[in-house]
Amino acid sequence: MSGGTSIAGRLAAHPTATVSDALDELGLAGALSGIRAQREGLGRICGRALPVRFVRKSNDPQAYRFGGGVGKPLEVVLRTMKAGDVVVMDLDGAANASAWGGLASRLAQRRGVRGTILWGTCRDLEEIRAVGYPVWAVGVCPRRSRNEFAFGSINEEIRIAGVAVRPGDYVVADESGAVVVPHDRAEETLALVARIDAQERALEEQVRDDAVASWDQV
Repeated sequence: MSGGTSIAGRLAAHPTATVSDALDELGLAGALSGIRAQREGLGRICGRALPVRFVRKSNDPQAYRFGGGVGKPLEVVLRTMKAGDVVVMDLDGAANASAWGGLASRLAQRRGVRGTILWGTCRDLEEIRAVGYPVWAVGVCPRRSRNEFAFGSINEEIRIAGVAVRPGDYVVADESGAVVVPHDRAEETLALVARIDAQERALEEQVRDDAVASWDQV
């Protein structure tokens, strides 16, 4: 805590680009490349990671349920998620089926979940945008996922685009993308973020006044 503000609140005050710069300075991989916001004007979120992994498994009878709605593998996630979480789902980058849609977004919103990050696609995009729930994904596909995926794990470490996501890590996301901050390096990251912010402000003033003498002196 600092000045009565949580670590998540302090991280949420900074763009993902700045947080990513701080992680780079620490030699930490944090930016989830290939994932983008699914609506404009959604603002910035930060919460604690709830890592989820689905495994590819076609026509699994344990995953089947008639029609649309919520697939059985997703039930575990919906029962576990809580206020302050960011659901981070590893779907192996699949673009042929979607594990998250409108109903899941509505329930997550009611539970106080901050947002959902999908290493895969979402569906029901019109509904997700209408309710105002923040989702980041590699894209959109209307096909349900229960035909192609089974439940793998929850609250265990996953890896997305080479980035480790552990339970309780901090996830910051905005329209530039999503960044994962290891929970045990958060204070160290924030200290560097403050230095980088100060540098950026000084450079912006020089650029505004067309008075940049040296990029290395700030």
